[in-house]
Amino acid sequence: MPTESKLTLKQQRTEQINQVIRIIGSHGRRFFFNQAANRYASMEVDQRGKVWFIDDHSSQRIFTHKTNWGGRWRGFSHGGTLRSLVEGFRDYIRTGEPMHPGYLGPERFDDSNIWGYDIEGMHAVREQAGALPVFRQAITEAT
Repeated sequence: MPTESKLTLKQQRTEQINQVIRIIGSHGRRFFFNQAANRYASMEVDQRGKVWFIDDHSSQRIFTHKTNWGGRWRGFSHGGTLRSLVEGFRDYIRTGEPMHPGYLGPERFDDSNIWGYDIEGMHAVREQAGALPVFRQAITEAT
């Protein structure tokens, strides 16, 4: 069982991740947002410190950790690219190690992104979410 301070840190990081999810769901193709139900996906941490994903479409609570009984995420309504992103979110919540900003709509060779977001939407997501401590910040040189 995690100590109270470790659990509190995980809960704080979970709130940061939920901010990122809302940013992603507010732009472009609106991943992690279900318009019919007017609901965003979210993540949460239980009292044991385990991380769960609440799906925006199925509204199912999905255990994100590796298990002995297979890797299926029943109720996850997104594809493999977004599952990898959610796994990155889980790891950030667990460890506090910031993610690479390249997770935000990985680039393709033709100046587009793998998520299919428009240029303005992708720029907004990268700018807003990239400013949060979830992602590694660019190092600026002092002149």
